[in-house]
Amino acid sequence: MNTRHIRNVARAMVFALIASVALLAVNSASASTLAAAKDTMSRLKISTAANHAVVFTLPTGVDFDSTTQTDFLNVDFPASFSESGTWVTGDFTFNDGTARTINAVAQGAGIVDCTVAAGVNNVCIAIDTTAHIFSIKPSATYTASATAATITFVISGTSPDGVLTNPSSAGSATVAYAECDEVAACSSAFTSTHTTSVAVAIADDDQVGVTASVDPSITFDLDTANTDTTSVAPYTVALGTLTTGAVATSSTSGSGIFSVWVRLSTNAASGAAVTVLSANGTNGLVSTSTPADKIASSTATLAAGTAGYGVCVTSTGTGSPTQTSGATFTAVSPFASTCDATTHQVGGLTTSAQNILTASSAINVAKAAVRVKAAISALTPAHNDYTDTLTFIATGTF
Repeated sequence: MNTRHIRNVARAMVFALIASVALLAVNSASASTLAAAKDTMSRLKISTAANHAVVFTLPTGVDFDSTTQTDFLNVDFPASFSESGTWVTGDFTFNDGTARTINAVAQGAGIVDCTVAAGVNNVCIAIDTTAHIFSIKPSATYTASATAATITFVISGTSPDGVLTNPSSAGSATVAYAECDEVAACSSAFTSTHTTSVAVAIADDDQVGVTASVDPSITFDLDTANTDTTSVAPYTVALGTLTTGAVATSSTSGSGIFSVWVRLSTNAASGAAVTVLSANGTNGLVSTSTPADKIASSTATLAAGTAGYGVCVTSTGTGSPTQTSGATFTAVSPFASTCDATTHQVGGLTTSAQNILTASSAINVAKAAVRVKAAISALTPAHNDYTDTLTFIATGTF
């Protein structure tokens, strides 16, 4: 073999090696990997329908478009998943840096292509319901994505339309992503030019039940004072010496005859009620030494010189007294009429419990002031032992 021939053979070998390296570089570039891939599922539980938020990033220099050749994107779920129902455009969203419009959906066994109307943002979704492959196709007039765009494809796989159900066994499932980029006939012969895959966890259950209980509670307190202050039992309201010239009435400020202050807290969801009953009932204030002598109780507007006795609610919840939170007390007829230092509309007392205050839901330190009022006539017998006992009961409805 002559020297020239040896040189020619060497050159041929070098050229072949360069061509092989170049071809390898081209093939490596054409099969580059989709990056930063994930599938965030709404449920991981076995045999449970779930939504899927599929995200991946196209390779550097690669876009998603319909220029030259129409690109396709595939999301391929393994056979362990199952499908049911009928997919509609509202079951999907697609964003490649721009929120695109799902224009049409085609579905069925072996379906890999769909027909999409012209539009710069229009895409269609083809669903092979046997192989569980979701293909995304842009319209012929689609505005190309940026290169290396991040793709976000959301599949709403729960009812009422198309349903994508998790495998029936716990473990790890692999979902494959691929792009058919600038290859003729991507719709009929999909070529995976750029690929990746993700693993999704399938669990026997993905939810933890949390339970708790709250014990029912209620606290109730009475005080007798001129102002909203704490006092100690026994609680008394001394009306003093009654005269025909005035109506004796409780005070809620300064000095004078004590009012009855009611405080209630309860977590009863349906609220609470406070009732009042009189030991003497309609007989009202009765002389201990001469029980036949009494200052009767009835619902009335008391006036100086006319005998009468009763109670009324002067304030609830706001002002004085004030309330911390929750529902407020509501005064109940006949104890809810005008009741202050100069107006003396009272409710008549009975030996049966009557609602005087109610609250419609749970309450925290609900407060109310109850005035006691009495008047006499010129014929009211003289005694220094007129008495009555009022009983207040709080009841929560849980």
